[in-house]
Amino acid sequence: MRFISLFAGIGGLGGQMPKGSKPKVYPSDFVMDVARLYAKGLTQHEVAAKLGTSQHVIWRAMLRHGISARPAIKRDQSGHKNSSWRGEAVSYSGAHLRVAAVRGKPAICEECGRSGPGQFDWANLSGQFHDVNDYKRLCRSCHWKMDGKIRNITGAMPR
Repeated sequence: MRFISLFAGIGGLGGQMPKGSKPKVYPSDFVMDVARLYAKGLTQHEVAAKLGTSQHVIWRAMLRHGISARPAIKRDQSGHKNSSWRGEAVSYSGAHLRVAAVRGKPAICEECGRSGPGQFDWANLSGQFHDVNDYKRLCRSCHWKMDGKIRNITGAMPR
């Protein structure tokens, strides 16, 4: 025996009305602008900024109108493409990190030819820290000799 609930008629078992409000209908020129800008390579945030709306609105319009989104991958943020790029105003440590990123980690001394275990540095030659080609691979000993660090510590010339 089946029992029928007293509330079966309430809640819309009969007609199939969608829950919530009706879907937003975006103007066709807005959708075309979104598709055009997104196809140019702009991100959803950049498209939203150009059109004066939010990223969520752009995402929703793309979803409703069948504009497929690109996979979320990292874009090239190296060098001048990075918003934090300082160019020639780079700090001392930033310059050395930049050289290591471009030229790799030094493993052989260009002065004495030493390689293997030990400390190797990028030594700046002329004080132009922003120029990644103005560095020389040196072992710690040769670097200190070049900088005159031993003379500063002991007051004597290195042998």
